[in-house]
Amino acid sequence: MHPKAVVRWRSNSAWSMVGLFLIVLLGWWLLPVALRANSKKVLRWLSAPIYYGIDCANCSVAHLSLRAQSKEWLERKIVELSRELANERLLNGVATGGETIGKANATVKIRNIPGFRQIYGRILRRGETAWWNEITLSAGSDGGVCEGAAALCGDHLAGKISAATAGNCVAILLSDPRFRSIVHASGDGRPLVYEGIAQRGFSAPMGRICCVPSDMTASESTPLQIVTSSLSGTYPDGIALGTVSELRPSDDGIFQEGDVQLSPLLSSMRELTILVPLNR
Repeated sequence: MHPKAVVRWRSNSAWSMVGLFLIVLLGWWLLPVALRANSKKVLRWLSAPIYYGIDCANCSVAHLSLRAQSKEWLERKIVELSRELANERLLNGVATGGETIGKANATVKIRNIPGFRQIYGRILRRGETAWWNEITLSAGSDGGVCEGAAALCGDHLAGKISAATAGNCVAILLSDPRFRSIVHASGDGRPLVYEGIAQRGFSAPMGRICCVPSDMTASESTPLQIVTSSLSGTYPDGIALGTVSELRPSDDGIFQEGDVQLSPLLSSMRELTILVPLNR
């Protein structure tokens, strides 16, 4: 082939690739929003077996490792765990009949909330960066999980369900900047606005409260207890989010704002309780 023809062919091929890329990119931009949302659901549905497979593999390895231990070792471990549980009950002052507080990675069933039923979901995958925090749970829409439902860890709100498929669901945590909700200060019915903030390294999970009236005060000795509000539409009243120890004037000069110290359970939880409204 003539050298000039080779150069011309390579030039045309490069422009063809650029044109094809622009056509594909333009087509993706012009796709309807519903079609793009469905593609995300399909990808989530296809990736679910991978998460289940990894979780089953971890459970199998843990089971096999326990079977390899001697009977004396297992009996000694049961005694140690019983002592730890008794010590936690004593320290937290919780009655054994109704409320049990486990370790930091345990889900606690505090009480039955009227108008909601509880569904337990094990964490299959956790995605955490400085900009977003979300988890994939083993509970899905076939069990009644719906978008917007509250997800609890212990007696604290952990996040809300952002997407639900037949076999699993995705929840965004309180520390996610996409999380916004109407909340209250404990004992005060005025609505406040809570939003997640980007996390800083390995620091404790934090959020932000804004639209706080100027007559509210908070200090280290008397912090504000932030709880959920039924004005959000999907949460019951009175579930704890965190505490605020300091308030500062906001940029508008009318309201106040402050940082919310969230529950440390958010960093080490393994399962969550999902509150599903009975009348949706």
